[in-house]
Amino acid sequence: MRQDRARVIGTLNERIKLHESAQVVLKKMLDSGLFSDEDLDSLQTAILGFLREPEPRILGFCSYSRDHRKATNAGGRTWRILVKRSMIHDNDGELELTLYHEFLHSIFGPDEGHGQTFQEHEALWPLGR
Repeated sequence: MRQDRARVIGTLNERIKLHESAQVVLKKMLDSGLFSDEDLDSLQTAILGFLREPEPRILGFCSYSRDHRKATNAGGRTWRILVKRSMIHDNDGELELTLYHEFLHSIFGPDEGHGQTFQEHEALWPLGR
């Protein structure tokens, strides 16, 4: 049975921190040379937000657009990326890892899921060690 949970917008500072962290992750992805510029540029327009609370099971979620099969880049496939708001207040790197994870979902699409290609790329974080 579905349990209703409150939508969370977060404070202005929390939303700013989320977007700053996303910029850091996208810059690392760009600098790695592993991803197309087109995909990374397209993710600049992805909607970023917070999961409903409380959410005890997951750290992040990538929602795909209705037309994701027709899209030619990651931003076109992705409707929004939501993360657990509490990660904004931690300084343990989990927010950046989760954003990277969700950006990978955006790039590889729903058919890849957590498959081999996804896992190989996820294992590379933090990029440029």
